[in-house]
Amino acid sequence: MLRFLTTSKDDDSGSALIAVISLAAVTAVIAITVGAATVTSLQFTNSTAGGVEARAAADAGVVVAELALRSEGCAAQNGVFESSGNPAYRVTTSYDAGEGWVEGCPPAEATQVRFVSEGFAQRPIFGAGSSTADVTVEAVYQYIPEYVSIPAVDPAIYAYTIEGEIKNFVLDSAENVAADIQIKVGNLLCQNAAKIAGDVILANGFANLTDCNVSGTVYASQHVHISGNGTRVQGDVIAAGGNPTTGTRNANTAIVQAGAIVNGSVFAGGNTRILASSAARVDGNVTAVRNTSTVVEVANQSRVQGNVLSSGTISAGTNSIVGTRSTAVTSLQLPPPPVVPDWVDLPYTTGTFAGSSWAQEGFTEVMWSGPCVVDGSHPFWPTLSTRTTKTVVNALSCGSAGVELRNNIGSPLSLQADIAIIANQFRLDRFRAEPNPSTAQRKIYLVVPDNTINQQPTCAAGQGNITMTSESDFRPGISGFLYTPCKIQSDRDGFRGQFYGGQVEFNQQAKLTFIPTSPPGVDLSGGATNVQVLAGAYLGDRLSIRELSSGG
Repeated sequence: MLRFLTTSKDDDSGSALIAVISLAAVTAVIAITVGAATVTSLQFTNSTAGGVEARAAADAGVVVAELALRSEGCAAQNGVFESSGNPAYRVTTSYDAGEGWVEGCPPAEATQVRFVSEGFAQRPIFGAGSSTADVTVEAVYQYIPEYVSIPAVDPAIYAYTIEGEIKNFVLDSAENVAADIQIKVGNLLCQNAAKIAGDVILANGFANLTDCNVSGTVYASQHVHISGNGTRVQGDVIAAGGNPTTGTRNANTAIVQAGAIVNGSVFAGGNTRILASSAARVDGNVTAVRNTSTVVEVANQSRVQGNVLSSGTISAGTNSIVGTRSTAVTSLQLPPPPVVPDWVDLPYTTGTFAGSSWAQEGFTEVMWSGPCVVDGSHPFWPTLSTRTTKTVVNALSCGSAGVELRNNIGSPLSLQADIAIIANQFRLDRFRAEPNPSTAQRKIYLVVPDNTINQQPTCAAGQGNITMTSESDFRPGISGFLYTPCKIQSDRDGFRGQFYGGQVEFNQQAKLTFIPTSPPGVDLSGGATNVQVLAGAYLGDRLSIRELSSGG
C-alpha cells in the first residue's frame, strides 16, 4: 500500500537558505569593492606624495645648481650636480650662446643658462612599474656679461684736449703694442681714411667715425656713432651714454650704419641702432641698458652675428640677429665711464736739474749755446752727436721763441746716447736723427716744461707749442717724446715715438709711428684703469621654470 509524504504549506526553510546565500554574496562584493578602493586610494595617496617629494627634490637640485654658478662652482662639477641622498636629484647645465642649447658650463659669451633637474622620491609606489617617482624640472636664467677695467699702457697720444678733425691721419705701431689715443676732454672726429692702430679712450666726450679704421676699441663717456663703408672698429664699441658738460645727451648712444663694421661687441648705456643702409654689421653681441624705455634696433639689411640684450625692447628683422634676443633684462649694469689719467706736470727751471727726475735717472746737464735757429752751419747742434752719456740740454735761454730746426739742417744727428732738450717752444721744419751704432736704440725728448703743479696743463706766458711742419727723418732705432702744456701740432709724417700735449691737433698729412718713449722715472698712467674688457659673466634673473615630465 502506497503512502505519500506531505508537507505543510507554511514550511519556508528553503527560501531562508537562498536569502542567506544572497546576503553573503552581496557582502563579499561590497568587501571586495571597498578593499580595492582602499588599496587604490592608498596607492594614489602614496603616488601623489611621491610626486610631491620628487618635485621638491628637483627644485632642490635647481637651487644647488644656481648657487654653484653664482659662486663660480660650475667648472668643478662640469655642469652636472647629483645627490643620491635625500633629496635625490640629478641636474645638467646647458647654455645658449646664439647657436642653440649646448650642455656644459657657460662661457662669458652666453646669454642664457638652463638647468634640467630630475628629482626622485625615496618611497615605493605600490602597483607601479617602477619603485620610485621622478619629476623633471627646467629652469632658464639670464646670463649677464661682466666687463672689468684693466690698467692701460702708456698711450701713443695723450691729449688733455683735442682740436679739429682727424683726416688722413695714420697712427701705427713699430712694435707689438697698441697705439692708443687718450683724450681727457673733447671729442674725436675721425674721417677721410684715417687709421688708428690701437684704442681710442675719451673720458669726457663722444666719437664720430666716418671712413675711419680703428684696430682696437672705441670707448667714450658719451655716444659713439660710426658710419661708412670704410669704417671699421676691430675691437669693441663702448658708449657709456653720459651727459655732456654742455647741451643734452644724444638720444642714440650707439649707431652703426652705412656699411660700418664692428668686429667686436657693442656695449651701450642707451638706445642702440644698427641701421640697414649698406648692410652695417656687428660680429659680436649688442648689449644696451639704461631703463625699460631703452630700444635696440637692428634693421632688416643689417646684421648682428651674436646675441642682443636690452633692458627695454628689441626691434629687429627676422634674420637680422643670428644669436638670442633678450628683452627687459633687469640685471644689466650701465657701462662705466672711461678713465683717462690726470695730466702729469713736468717742471723744469734753470738751477733745478739736481733735484729733477732726469738727474735721478743718470742724465747730465749742458747749456745750449749759439743761435736758437738751427741750420746746416749751426756750431752747437752737431756736438750732440758726440755726447756719450745721457744728456739734458737746457735751452730755456732761447726765451719764448724756443728752438727752431730749419729745413737745411744738414746731416742727421748720429746719437750715441739719449738726448733731452728743454725749451719754451719748438718749431720743427726738419728733424733728422740716426742711432750710433746703427743697431742701438736712442731716444730724443723735446720738452716744454709745465711749472704749475696742479695736474692740469698750464701753458704759461712765454711758453708755446711744438709744431711740426715737415717730414721728420727718424731712422730705425730712433724714437722721440714730445711734451708741452700748450699744443702739439703735426702736419707731416715720419715721426716715431709719443705725443703728450695740453692740446693736440693733426692736419691731413700727419702720421705717427708709436714707439714707447716716455721719460725715465715718470709714470704717465697715474695708476688709472681705463680699458673695459669682457672678463666673464654672472647668473641673472630666472626667466622661467616649468615641469617637463613626471613618472612613477
